[in-house]
Amino acid sequence: MSKAQDASVPCTVVVLNRGGRYYRSAVFQNLENAGFSSVISVEMNSESYDIENLITRFPSIRFLIPQGSTTIGEMINTAVAETNSPWVFVVWNDIEIAPHSLSERLFDRLNNDPVFCTAPVLSTEKMEALPVQMVPALNRNSFQIEPMYFFRDGSPTVYPFDFTGIYNRERFIRLGGYDYTITNPYWQNLDFGFRAYLWGEKIQLSSIFKLAYGGEIPTEDATTDTSYIQFYLKNLAPVYRKNRITLPLSCFFSYAVRSGLNIIDAVLYFREARKWIALNNSRFVRDAVTLCGSWEPSLQ
Repeated sequence: MSKAQDASVPCTVVVLNRGGRYYRSAVFQNLENAGFSSVISVEMNSESYDIENLITRFPSIRFLIPQGSTTIGEMINTAVAETNSPWVFVVWNDIEIAPHSLSERLFDRLNNDPVFCTAPVLSTEKMEALPVQMVPALNRNSFQIEPMYFFRDGSPTVYPFDFTGIYNRERFIRLGGYDYTITNPYWQNLDFGFRAYLWGEKIQLSSIFKLAYGGEIPTEDATTDTSYIQFYLKNLAPVYRKNRITLPLSCFFSYAVRSGLNIIDAVLYFREARKWIALNNSRFVRDAVTLCGSWEPSLQ
């Protein structure tokens, strides 16, 4: 595209930082060249690298530095709250943004069809495609995510891989953003995406939105820890019946046994989930069984 600012969709770029500092200047320069006037750089820890030099070189960029340890989702929430742009593009500093990655056609599509989140087609440094379409599958008591290779424009994915995508800010806030109490990035991201679908939103991949990693591909830690328990209670366990969602008391004992928690912690997690579900009851339009069952090949 000629310039991002020439497109009719105002967009703030949120850059999440990790890895070598040499990526930082390059990504900032690319965004500046693309014409983005609003850029927020998010440091993922309080030990910032070369911030003073970057501030001098890129005075228009805002830097967010946490006071202590924080989660990825929490920093994204903070960045989203710092802008009034209708669209927020979240990207890591080790992802290369070529001029054609953010085309005017892409922004025109966002303007005409304002979906909740548009996720990119991602590839390796050698331009090898990555399986970025995440398909949920629920078989009896077994839940899994099946990564698939993208093959059709507009294909749904249950979450944006590596948190990367263009978010509709208004809908993001309405959804409540990422759950900062879930500390494992994988389950935090999956909780966000799954909740979006349970509440009637959609995350889709775009064939004209292509990005590539400049280095190592991040791995996802799907360990069934306490973050998984929070995800399970908020997303998989609730049952939608008669236009109402509930977390049945009848499922407590099977959950408590399988969770591996002591009885006190099991009760606390269960109680908090029931309170959260009661508070957001009217937002649900389906449950996990319905969502996974309707994820037919024709929708992929």
